[in-house]
Amino acid sequence: MGLLCCSAFASNLPSTVDNSETPYFFRGYDQGESGACASISRITMSLGYERNAYYKVPADSSNLLPAYFTWQVVASGHASEALLAQKVGIPDAATYGGILYSNTYGKSSSNVPEDYGWMQGYSRWHAAMHNRIDSVTFISLATSEGRDSLKGWLYNHWGDTTFAAGGVAAASFDIDSWTLDTVKIKDEPWIVATSLPGATNHSVTIAGYNDSICIGENCGVWIVQNSWGLSFGNEGRFLVPYSVYAESRSPVVEIFHLRKDYAPKRTVKIRMSYGNRSKIRLSIGISRDTSAKSPSKTEYLYHFKNDGFKGPMLGTWKDGVHAEEMEFGYDLTDISSGYDLRKPLKYFFTIQREDYEDEGTLSFLSVKDYARDSVVQELVVVEDTVKLSEQGRYEWAFVMPGNPTVAVDHVLNGDYTFEKLPATDSKSSVPNLRDWNPSTVWISTNVNTFPAEFLISTEKETLGLMYQGDETTDGFLRNFTISGTTDGEEFQELATGTFKDNESPQYVFWKQGKYTQLKIEVDDLWPSTDNSMHIAELMLVVPPDHVPFEAVAIDGLVAGGLPDADYPLLPLERDNTDSTDIGAAGFAKSLDNRHGGPNARLAPAKVFLHNHEILILKGGEIYRINGIRQKKQPKNHYTKEHFVRKK
Repeated sequence: MGLLCCSAFASNLPSTVDNSETPYFFRGYDQGESGACASISRITMSLGYERNAYYKVPADSSNLLPAYFTWQVVASGHASEALLAQKVGIPDAATYGGILYSNTYGKSSSNVPEDYGWMQGYSRWHAAMHNRIDSVTFISLATSEGRDSLKGWLYNHWGDTTFAAGGVAAASFDIDSWTLDTVKIKDEPWIVATSLPGATNHSVTIAGYNDSICIGENCGVWIVQNSWGLSFGNEGRFLVPYSVYAESRSPVVEIFHLRKDYAPKRTVKIRMSYGNRSKIRLSIGISRDTSAKSPSKTEYLYHFKNDGFKGPMLGTWKDGVHAEEMEFGYDLTDISSGYDLRKPLKYFFTIQREDYEDEGTLSFLSVKDYARDSVVQELVVVEDTVKLSEQGRYEWAFVMPGNPTVAVDHVLNGDYTFEKLPATDSKSSVPNLRDWNPSTVWISTNVNTFPAEFLISTEKETLGLMYQGDETTDGFLRNFTISGTTDGEEFQELATGTFKDNESPQYVFWKQGKYTQLKIEVDDLWPSTDNSMHIAELMLVVPPDHVPFEAVAIDGLVAGGLPDADYPLLPLERDNTDSTDIGAAGFAKSLDNRHGGPNARLAPAKVFLHNHEILILKGGEIYRINGIRQKKQPKNHYTKEHFVRKK
């Protein structure tokens, strides 16, 4: 996570950048009759490009990421591309059998949902786990700060020198109401979008910019790649003036952050069948207590949470319907984060049937541990076929032995310091909760009558809300009440108070809990602006998968606390082998040396782990703990919502 602000490098940006000209970008995608533009924009062009630029491999047929792997899930109305890229992973084209759809698993015919086919084989699913995103950042292009921020990303990934080229971003707008024109630029014809008045219904990819191109009085354009093949525009590309996109209904772009050098540490392998994949949900739970009767944390297996359309697990392949058992895998590394994999842990695998019309079988279930992509141990839980027909819910509970070879990500020892991280808004590149807490749910909503009431739906556990007024509108929300419901009917009050009259992000916290909906009620704007329209930017504060956690010893130091409480850091003893350079603290606030026993502690604060860093949230401020020795995984494998669904 960098600390680069758009204003820090805006003056140093080149006048033009075009990453579609690099060997890491592929222009030839054509979605045809499908509605897969969102998956092409976010998966094949964004994640696929970022992966290629990081591992420095060309965008040829073996290194592309197919769109249909995610689109056939997204099209069913459930998980988003970002969620699947974060939780499941994406197979490359060689693994999937095609650069758009699979030559084996087929494609839909004229958008007939039942024609979709699904990938078979644990090894393919395991390969897909390596190609993941860590988080998504949203940037508004309605302001010059936001435009400079995106330019910085396109230019050099905000200063990240590990990439061979700059970044790209996914964008969306309405193609039913847009106005196109053709202009000549250096004697070359280009299609230019001269107006984008409607809501979003199509996704594209911003691959570059050019400050020198003027369309009439509008100087500066985004270089945009479409998904309509090379015959559209300039080899699939067209131009959108900065001012046109800034005035559009949704001037927000998405940036996918690659999960670099990732390889799963623990996975589950499953072989099962069911008559209707859209009527079945799979989940995995975990507990540190090996005698527990229920998990302390549970997560659905996305891609298998009522996902897809009516039909068997494998669906319809190119050669017809496949009703046999499906073999697949799912990564357990994230749900196991915060637990010591060197010790035994109890897991709970659950199959929930949504109806009694269809039946299925489970013939194999195991958990695998890996070290550098080599299996070091496997626990087989099920080898005999179990028929899924009598019960609505099936559960297997089992204890996975500790893995003594597992790498420890974080070792904290000796002297350490606080470094305060600056706050930000959605129009800046400065890291904030949205950047390092990828499980957040963010919305931007218009409030034009008061008192006002609006809802945020979520499947995540929440512990707070961030609010920030959009700088393009006047005033700030005033008195608020936040309530939550677990059943969609009865709401319980979680927090009340008054927002401050300033532009900084403001946080409201409550006791951690899982609510299906959060209701925010506000009475007025202040200072009063005659109840004019106000844009409220809201983000749920969602604990990463490893919190809440109990005390866990990590090589001489405990990072721990109690559920629903602040989480202190408790140093136990000094590790003389620690070679961390603790001198470069920047503007950090120095703390006393604390390595004298269980009563010594860092001031209580919410603790989060992200990208080999430990961050804390205390008093509404974000800090990083310096003086950390990292044990990073070696590079060993290069394979690695708010928008309306797109056409």
